[in-house]
Amino acid sequence: MRLFSQSDTSTMLASGLQSRAVSLLRLLWLVLLVLPAASSNSTTEGWDLDSNLLFGVSCWLVVAARLVLPARWFFPVSLPVALAGVSCMGADFLRHVDLLELAIQWRTFTPEEVRSSLLPYAGVVVVTSLVLGAWCRACALGPDPRRFVRAVPVGVALVTLLLASVVPKIVWVRAWPTDFMFVVETAFWPSNTLVSALRPAANIDPRDPKATWHGRSTRSTPRQTFVFIVGESVRADFLRECRGPGRVRAVSEGAVVACDVTSGADATHSSVPLLVSRDMPGQPYRVSPDATFERAFEEAGFETHWISVQDRTVAWPDAQFQQYPMYFHSDESALGPQLTKALERPAQRKAIVLHAYNAHAPYCAAFDAASAPYRTDCKRLEGAPSAADREVMRFAYADAIDSSVRFIDSVIDTLRDQPGEVFLLFTPDHGDNLYDDPRQLYGHAMRNPTRWDVRVPAIFWANGVWRAAHPQQWANLKAQAGAPLMHADMVPTFLAAAGVAYDEPRNQAIDLLDATVPPRKRTIQRAPGVTTDWDTLVREAL
Repeated sequence: MRLFSQSDTSTMLASGLQSRAVSLLRLLWLVLLVLPAASSNSTTEGWDLDSNLLFGVSCWLVVAARLVLPARWFFPVSLPVALAGVSCMGADFLRHVDLLELAIQWRTFTPEEVRSSLLPYAGVVVVTSLVLGAWCRACALGPDPRRFVRAVPVGVALVTLLLASVVPKIVWVRAWPTDFMFVVETAFWPSNTLVSALRPAANIDPRDPKATWHGRSTRSTPRQTFVFIVGESVRADFLRECRGPGRVRAVSEGAVVACDVTSGADATHSSVPLLVSRDMPGQPYRVSPDATFERAFEEAGFETHWISVQDRTVAWPDAQFQQYPMYFHSDESALGPQLTKALERPAQRKAIVLHAYNAHAPYCAAFDAASAPYRTDCKRLEGAPSAADREVMRFAYADAIDSSVRFIDSVIDTLRDQPGEVFLLFTPDHGDNLYDDPRQLYGHAMRNPTRWDVRVPAIFWANGVWRAAHPQQWANLKAQAGAPLMHADMVPTFLAAAGVAYDEPRNQAIDLLDATVPPRKRTIQRAPGVTTDWDTLVREAL
């Protein structure tokens, strides 16, 4: 006896094909949902979050939602995410535009600008929406053989909690599609802090204008000039005072040089915001919503200046007077005249930050070959660097360091003639790799910092008036200069030199004028929310 007729067999075959087709469509839908995490929403900067980590969390978010929700709910709920993802990838591939970064800044554009930008793509968006809608409908209404099992959401919750305990919180905020959801949230509840977390490079100042350090002056000194030079790409072991190349010029006589300072990070965009703030490595933002240390100076009655050859968005400073002169291969010509103008202003008390370019690659652009201490074959360095050019590269870097010291000395010479108390502090944002160990690494701002690109110097100089007024503090500074220091020690020391008291939440930061450096772990930021430490970097270089 025949169990099935020919028509029954045809029906079963058609049903099986339909089921497989729906399963394939559903699988492709899941792939579509995670594609932005692997393309347009992937991180590219070495100082930023690891793209693999972001992609892994993104995949889990999508898979977890599918495990918990039945088909009739999951696919309609995920339709807006799919449409947003396709739009983001299209904008990235066709126009090289980060659509979410633009969306998060939409309040900075006029309605006409928004309308004129979106109108040419209205037809494409409508067609894409219809195609995705039909696809979504087929996935949602197709047969769903799964049955609700209470253990599934419980298991998903447990795995998510386990991942949350080991993955930094900022990764969950930045992973797709939660970053899209938070961007939508900012449209209704604007938050510069959230903007800073979601898109570190967005052109929106994340600093809270009401943030305070409660700065207050503890002295009645009538004339004070304090200059903080934020350097660029200067390694400690290339200074003469730190057993560096012998032909590199010496720092001005009377300066105190610390040779063992760890920077907060190995990239300008993350190190400088840490250096001028009260944040420690591992904070979740590239730029904190807190104010910079110049707010403490301003609150204490100082006139504040930020003069930089690098863009304002690097650190989003909050000084009263800000200048961004063009850099033409010379910090002296770019920053010197602006420093002179700031010093000539009538204010009796000034706090000035100079952000220089120093020894940043390409090194040969940072010095005059005719007066450089080493004869460097710069033509060999015009192409892509290689380990074969290591010796030439190190000579060029030494020449760039010599030029950097010349600039520091020129600032000190300018300050010698200033009346009253004068104090200068120099420290660079990071160092550089120069094919130093078996890993054969070059440059900085990579995914993982190294001992070579985070060990930097610090230079302290004070005029005779300041040293005579504070002999014990100067003696303590010289005694601590040989200790293992951190960037976090710089601002407390600089403010203490000016007699500015402030609220300091960090217990790891040390005022080198007054305290003794205790045994401590020196942390370095790999990415927002992710840290390593100096001892680990030393072991990794072996």
